[in-house]
Amino acid sequence: MDKQDKKKSGEKEGKPVRLQIKASDDIAKGVYSNMVLVHNNELEFVMDFVFMEPQRPQGHVVSRIVTNPKAAKKLLTGLNELVRRYEERFGEIEIPKTPTGPQGSYH
Repeated sequence: MDKQDKKKSGEKEGKPVRLQIKASDDIAKGVYSNMVLVHNNELEFVMDFVFMEPQRPQGHVVSRIVTNPKAAKKLLTGLNELVRRYEERFGEIEIPKTPTGPQGSYH
């Protein structure tokens, strides 16, 4: 990136630009999900975050994220690093070997 490009992008003399990201109050509250269904094609990854109620074989999508393959891979890399740090601090996260909910092809 040359100096002209840096000025256009807001970067000053090699210093990274600080992102300012805002979320509405509703978005900032978040939603709870205990299952994620992931689908993809050549151009995009679709992640359906689902809430499955205990003792009921049905759930509902609480959020859907559609992204591109590069962003999906960056998400995977970031989550792997965060899980590694979490397990260093708090111990291994155990995943039950026996499914506790409905069975099928979900992640």
